[in-house]
Amino acid sequence: MRGLWKGFWQLSKTERIGYLLLLALLGLHLSIDAWGPRPMVLSQEVLASMPQSLPASDTTPTSQSAEESPLFAFDINTATPEELRRLGLKEKSIAGLLRFRSKGGKVRHEADFNRLFSLTAAEKERLRPWLRFQDDAAPATVANDSNALDRPAFSKVFVRVDLNRADSVQLLTVPGIGPAFAARIIRYRERLGGFLEVDQLREVFGIDSAKYDALWPLVEVQNPKIKQWLPCEASEEELAAHPYIGKVMARRWVAYRQQRGCKGYTDFEKMPGMDASRWQKLAPYFVCNGLQ
Repeated sequence: MRGLWKGFWQLSKTERIGYLLLLALLGLHLSIDAWGPRPMVLSQEVLASMPQSLPASDTTPTSQSAEESPLFAFDINTATPEELRRLGLKEKSIAGLLRFRSKGGKVRHEADFNRLFSLTAAEKERLRPWLRFQDDAAPATVANDSNALDRPAFSKVFVRVDLNRADSVQLLTVPGIGPAFAARIIRYRERLGGFLEVDQLREVFGIDSAKYDALWPLVEVQNPKIKQWLPCEASEEELAAHPYIGKVMARRWVAYRQQRGCKGYTDFEKMPGMDASRWQKLAPYFVCNGLQ
């Protein structure tokens, strides 16, 4: 022991400090083993009372998916938001349908249902067999209704309004068309030269998809007789007034006509800025040298 102690003092100061630190670390390790927490040992009785496996987590969804939702017969014109949710419709589809109904839209038969923009194709396919349509006929008696004489009688057959022949008074009879929309439709019809199809109603300012969904079953275009222009003779102002041309294209049109002359439709089809889709919409409204 004396030899070890004597040998310790023969070491350099740095070596002595290193040995002391090593001894301190060794002592700390031994004290932790001696006084630290011991592992818990469970008795056989305790182990036997514990469940063999943890219960499976509850993965039941809070709401049923579209495929799992129970289906039932319903009237799409009167179904409540809660009923539509029970049928598996998404919130976006429900909001679109309610917007369509609030603007006067009504689904009268399956063809109307197929043209709804607010529902997806999958939702339509799933719900189609469950559609029910309420009879639009007026009740047989209104004796107990004090306000019956103040309301117009309902007709089971609705006569569609012709977009080209209707004046503002006739347009106002269409649910969803007020004075502002009636004026816009007539003004656009005059600029256009007449409607060729009901789908052109989308081009009227303020008529979005929901509004169009509500209006198209109530209007029609029968035997359209449209006004036609002579593109070889029309002034720049007349051309610019047409919704499918505008000021920029009218200016190009007149300049192109002055440079190359006007012989037929093929001249304007090749004009810079005139694409196929625009020309397809324009062509019925123009006559060139007596030929459409």
